[in-house]
Amino acid sequence: MADRKKFKFTPVSKKFLTFNSKDVRNDLTRWDLANRLSLSSFSYSEHFKDYQSKDFVMDFFTDENVQQTLKVFSSSRQELVVWGSHEVREVQAELIPCSITSMEFFDRLTRKGLVREMGAIYKCLDEDIEGFIVANELHKMILSEESDHWDVYSEDERNEFLFLLFKLLVLGGPVCQYDDAIERYLEVTKALYKEFITVQKNAETKEIEIASRVLKVSAWDGDICWFPGDDHHQTFCYLILNPISRICTVLSHDFGKGIW
Repeated sequence: MADRKKFKFTPVSKKFLTFNSKDVRNDLTRWDLANRLSLSSFSYSEHFKDYQSKDFVMDFFTDENVQQTLKVFSSSRQELVVWGSHEVREVQAELIPCSITSMEFFDRLTRKGLVREMGAIYKCLDEDIEGFIVANELHKMILSEESDHWDVYSEDERNEFLFLLFKLLVLGGPVCQYDDAIERYLEVTKALYKEFITVQKNAETKEIEIASRVLKVSAWDGDICWFPGDDHHQTFCYLILNPISRICTVLSHDFGKGIW
């Protein structure tokens, strides 16, 4: 069998106007995410198919252009640094569901005991869950199966990229200043989702559908996870592929316990 054609990557200058807007940056700072999130973009040389996920990710992390330009957060240095050259022997690539096209997905949060009609989030007694000091029912719904509202979303829905983005904003970083109302969480989730995801109209049904593919990825050398470097669920790296322009957006976050 012939050798496969490797994916090659070239850095692309993309401004991310929403992510870098003053209002969103203020929100991300309040939630302790502004300095721990990294965004960058690369064009890729070949058309991507789902079955090529691991090959795509291996080629990405071993590509010279990526190693020389990709910025990642270093916990020990508390700043963004260049990914650099690493011995990558294994990668993980999980295809993340990305099918939600309407923010009506979050309408069900408005219910007694969770979020009030005007948007205020119900409080609860402080409780430590997975290292988070949980003080409201929204956090408990996201983190704990013991929540009275856990069944608001199914397991499949909780794995959707839209829900994961919402979860990132609501839980925030280690010293997050939580909001008392849900409004900005939803507004910023919508704005970033729209900026990251590409949609297209189905030629047959005329319905709007998502064209992007989202991969949750990691790079390993034996038992050492080089990147993102921690198994905390708020630490991750997503590759968001636009198959139309062949642009890969890299979204990564480090909760603060990396190996560097």
